[in-house]
Amino acid sequence: MNHALLSLACHAYIIAALVYLAHLVRQMEGLALAGRVLVGTGLLLHGVALLGLFGAQGGRPVGLGQGFSTLAFLLLAIFLVLDVRYRKPVLGAFLTPLAVAVVLPGLLLGGGQPLSPEVQRPLLPLHITIALLGMAASAVATGVAVMYLVMERQVKGKRFGLLFSRLPSLEFLDTLNRRLVVMGFIALSVTLITGAFFSSASPGFVWSWESKQIATLVAWGVFASLVGARSFAGWQGRRVALLTMTGFGLLLVSFLSSYDFSHAGGWR
Repeated sequence: MNHALLSLACHAYIIAALVYLAHLVRQMEGLALAGRVLVGTGLLLHGVALLGLFGAQGGRPVGLGQGFSTLAFLLLAIFLVLDVRYRKPVLGAFLTPLAVAVVLPGLLLGGGQPLSPEVQRPLLPLHITIALLGMAASAVATGVAVMYLVMERQVKGKRFGLLFSRLPSLEFLDTLNRRLVVMGFIALSVTLITGAFFSSASPGFVWSWESKQIATLVAWGVFASLVGARSFAGWQGRRVALLTMTGFGLLLVSFLSSYDFSHAGGWR
């Protein structure tokens, strides 16, 4: 049942991606409305499926597939809020294809192995949810950063064609990037604090400098520097977009490093 709901949600997302791409070419309010309805329907089906899965797993995703699936759900939820809030459906042409690329592995991969008893904690589901929310916000910020770079290239090259007329202004994209980066940074900071608490509470804990720990710390440093540079040095524009993409890349390394591929994507 849960797999069928996920499959239906995935189909809704794929159609929504095509609709938003069509809206990029030919802006029509009907296409924007159809895209929102499809994403909203997909999120409803997806949410029910995730609740069914997590209800049998102690409230947490298990395995790489469910991690990808949850990440895609949060990414699209953030996008839908932004689309409704700012009425910028063109964001969907960049973000819904990204979400489809994320959710497909979640549909195809298995659930993985359950967590070992020594790392299970009552608040662990909250820790995992905040971590994935921060990563989803960073993914959306990266999509916005890509849009900024595309728009900047159009402006500098004086190519006032289709993309120039469709994409939001550089100022809007830069401001939206800032808000998403701050959101992701706060979530990442909470993730590091709660992660350190869970790890130190485990018997025989020793800091091992694993790749996921290093990547997470470096990503936190990148986003901390980015937030500080924006707040105190007035950074904006291209270098901010590139740093956003770098930080998300590091978070992606940390995310993938959290799973043991030799055991069907089990969490480690």
